[in-house]
Amino acid sequence: MMTIFSIVFLVLVFVAIYHHVGYPIMVNWAAKSHKSKHKNSKADPKTYQPNIGILMCAYNEQDHIAEKLHNLASLLYDNDHYSIYVYFDGCTDATVNRAYEAQRVLLSHGVQCFFHVREENKGKVHGLNTLMGLAKFQNDILLFTDVSALLSIDALNKVADKFSNPKVAISTGVYTLDDRAPDAQKAYWKYQNQVKLSESELGAVIGVPGAMFAMRSTSAIELDDNTINDDFILSMNALAQGGKAVLDEDVVIYERECDLQQEDYKRRIRLGAGNWQQIKSLKQLLKPQLGWTSLNFFSHKVLRGVMPIILACIYLCILFEAAFMKTTWAVFLAIGILSLHGVELLKSVFNIKMRVPVLDKTNYILNSYFLSLYGIIRYELGYFNAPWRRVRDNNVNRSSYEISGKSLVKVIKRGCDVIGALVAIALVWPICLFAAIAIKLTSKGPIIFSQLRVGESSDDFVKLFNVYKFRSMVVDAELKSGAVWASKDDPRITPIGRFMRKTRIDELPQLINVLKGDMSLIGPRPERPVFYAKLEKNIPYFCQRTYGVKPGISGLAQVMNGYDESIEDARSKIGWDYAYSLSMSTPLAWLKLECSIIVKTLMVVFTGKGQ
Repeated sequence: MMTIFSIVFLVLVFVAIYHHVGYPIMVNWAAKSHKSKHKNSKADPKTYQPNIGILMCAYNEQDHIAEKLHNLASLLYDNDHYSIYVYFDGCTDATVNRAYEAQRVLLSHGVQCFFHVREENKGKVHGLNTLMGLAKFQNDILLFTDVSALLSIDALNKVADKFSNPKVAISTGVYTLDDRAPDAQKAYWKYQNQVKLSESELGAVIGVPGAMFAMRSTSAIELDDNTINDDFILSMNALAQGGKAVLDEDVVIYERECDLQQEDYKRRIRLGAGNWQQIKSLKQLLKPQLGWTSLNFFSHKVLRGVMPIILACIYLCILFEAAFMKTTWAVFLAIGILSLHGVELLKSVFNIKMRVPVLDKTNYILNSYFLSLYGIIRYELGYFNAPWRRVRDNNVNRSSYEISGKSLVKVIKRGCDVIGALVAIALVWPICLFAAIAIKLTSKGPIIFSQLRVGESSDDFVKLFNVYKFRSMVVDAELKSGAVWASKDDPRITPIGRFMRKTRIDELPQLINVLKGDMSLIGPRPERPVFYAKLEKNIPYFCQRTYGVKPGISGLAQVMNGYDESIEDARSKIGWDYAYSLSMSTPLAWLKLECSIIVKTLMVVFTGKGQ
């Protein structure tokens, strides 16, 4: 008999296979039968020579800016019909000086080159909006490109050829990485180029490389300030107006910048957030009347955006099926997953350079998705409002990109919180249902009780939030007494409330607080603001217990001391809270303590030793 885990697993695996294998096969088959439909028949490409504005933003690109400008100046296109616009976004190296040197050479050859220099870094989106405002009314076509990418010498002629068809709204080329790039990245882009070539035959390329794409100036729409993947939003907004997006395989986009693996992973976090943002902001592309554009957008980008969540759920289904049902297939897959990631961990820890192509590429894909999942979480928490920076900034010491132990723990901890809360909700919802019914039948008042608590603090702020709990006391319990701690035999506690407090069932609604980012599964107890002044006066440094740490549903202090009944109880807990904070300095120490707290919490729940 199939379990719920196995059913969900099969459905999610089917979706994943369709996205990675089924869709490319389907679109390739459809492309072969539609080739004759996308030929430039409306105009003679040899006589169509539109004005083209080349737009690019630069931030600390001293190694590439001169080479890029000379590359653009050498393109086989009439100098009177194209211009170069560069936005220098608060560069702190020699980028601007080297650009001016190159500009003098370009001007001597009759190439128009306009610079917009800002002392302050405002972000790439601001730069693109500025350049579009300068260039869109003087040019028929806007070509967006990166400083680090070189274009094939006939790129502008090829672009003009494509736009001689009035139905074409977007054009791009084949993105090619430098030979020094990691094999996993080259394999990824080989796969992407193949898919995009098939989509091009259908006039519906979904997602263009930011290194180079062109669009009609009339389709260029100002970007929102919080846009992450600007190239995708610009191109897809044009596609949503009913035009076609095509790829010319004769146009080569040669990427000179080679990201190290860790730098590529950093980019994946931002791309994950951008993919999630795209799904929410480009829903109009799902309209059936857009035909292949709609189907391709769903199959290529929507599924790509949600694939990190799907992958995490697949892992959870396998692990739960193996742990609780002990079915052979789940145990086998669980061992395979642990072995796969174990090999990568050993290679990383011992700095083993030996290549294992299949394992390396598989781990690259899986790691990219999990980093994208982290990007989604960070996006939902509002962390993507900072100005754009290069992934590799040569003007910044490389050590500045090394993640400190505590920062790494916080990243892992947040991922565990989200996954753990989702799993817990799936497991305990029947208990929550029975608790809600029992509360409603045994006492008057609401089922859920909300109360203001103090959250994570930093140098600049202290977060306040409403914590959710199942109501365990009578309504208006503090009407006469005011704000006081609950005592062991507190008469305000209802009979069902006493049981819920002993088993900690009353804390279960706080899983919602965890998903919202107000709390963590494990952390210091969230205290009430009304008690803070008294506690800080009597317990030095009490407020520091949540410095950089989110309060938790359970925690070291809670499992060691239980609920607070007095200032002395709070005083005895402060040491445990600091011990937990100190453990976050190193991932291994934190992981050991975290697991210990979880075990102790489960013992409290199942033995009823709560209070």
